[in-house]
Amino acid sequence: MTMPIPLPPKRGALNRLFWRVHFWAGLITAPIVLFAACTGLLYVFSPQIEAWRHAGVDHVPIGAAVQPLDAQVAAVHAAFPDQELRFVVPAHAAGDTTQVYLRAPHAHHMQGGGEHDHGLPDGSIAYVDPYTAQVVGTLGEMQRFKTWAKKLHSSALQGDGWRWLLELGASWMLVMFATGITMWWPRARSAGGPGWRALVPRLGRGRQTWRDLHAVVALALGLVLAIVLVTGLTWAKHSGENFRLAQEVFGQGAPKLPKGLRSTAPADAVPLSWQSIYDQARASAPDVSLQFTPPRGADGVWRVENFDRGQPMKHFTLALDAYSGRTLFASDWDRLPLLARATALGIPFHRGEFGVWNQVLLGLAALAAIFSVVSGLVMWWQRRPRGKVAAPSLARQNLRGVPAWLWLLAAGLGFALPVFGCSLLAFATVEGLRLALQRRADDVPA
Repeated sequence: MTMPIPLPPKRGALNRLFWRVHFWAGLITAPIVLFAACTGLLYVFSPQIEAWRHAGVDHVPIGAAVQPLDAQVAAVHAAFPDQELRFVVPAHAAGDTTQVYLRAPHAHHMQGGGEHDHGLPDGSIAYVDPYTAQVVGTLGEMQRFKTWAKKLHSSALQGDGWRWLLELGASWMLVMFATGITMWWPRARSAGGPGWRALVPRLGRGRQTWRDLHAVVALALGLVLAIVLVTGLTWAKHSGENFRLAQEVFGQGAPKLPKGLRSTAPADAVPLSWQSIYDQARASAPDVSLQFTPPRGADGVWRVENFDRGQPMKHFTLALDAYSGRTLFASDWDRLPLLARATALGIPFHRGEFGVWNQVLLGLAALAAIFSVVSGLVMWWQRRPRGKVAAPSLARQNLRGVPAWLWLLAAGLGFALPVFGCSLLAFATVEGLRLALQRRADDVPA
């Protein structure tokens, strides 16, 4: 029988540090990860839930002809004269309703439809039959299941003040994934390890079985989980701000609508109609759902963009003069830098907007995250002596074997992910005090 070769000192020190970090991160963030996975499951399958729940306002019988968009918007103005129009999503497919997004007079001025808006919207949506130009129903934005599920997943329905909590869970879950893979990574059979057989769980062996399943399930969906976590952090409040700043610094941000764009109004100018702007934009994008934001003020401009984020390669933004229809700004997929394209693909993937296959993958990833938490807690419970936490030990000599690059990496991640950085500093402070007290106790003569 071949005896296993002992781990090199540095590998042993890393394993000891990673085990302790993995343990505490898993134990503390388990409720956050479970919440994020369960609410993520709800959000991912919201298209099917909405198709059942909101069919009455989303669809109408197909009529003979579509009424001009101006008539449809006018019907909403007549029904809700005291509410400000934010933007309009004209009916895209036959039998769809036109959606007019409204803001109550007392509402704060939020960026309607903004990609990074995580507040709790208090506006409403009016649904218009495009064949009769009649309002067929209204819903508060938070009454839409998808909007409710999104805000539940991103902020626990508490607005911006709680977004840091989900950011904390996502950050530490990345750390748990990285440390778990590093500790699990099997040695070759020639070195006394299991080699590829580590991928086959050993069943019927109690805690050993739980450990194998804990690792293999996470590994099987590791790439999906990593994409979900990274893309989630790119639009989180604090790490997202750093990410967007880095995009700008390295010239990788999506082109933005320049500030100060103005429409030129001749003396006898008459603003273009909703239908004229719609026809012009539709000619440029015939097969994608559009969102129209009207001009604000006499010299404001029209903003037109794709409403369906599930078609990132058809991404575009237009700014049009309100009187001549002249294009003042244009951006599309071909104008996006490489990193902006990756983001434009990653975020819809995170949301499950590429179809059923995308939803199934994300559903499996969420279940894998739930299983990882549950199996980790089971292993800890089986291992711990009665009445003790039984955290993996970490001594001063273990830290001496940790390479310098790891400390630099931790500092870099802490800077890029500020919520993680603050929690890591708190963790390091507690550990430092523990080691200092332990050393003082060891120095006291018996």
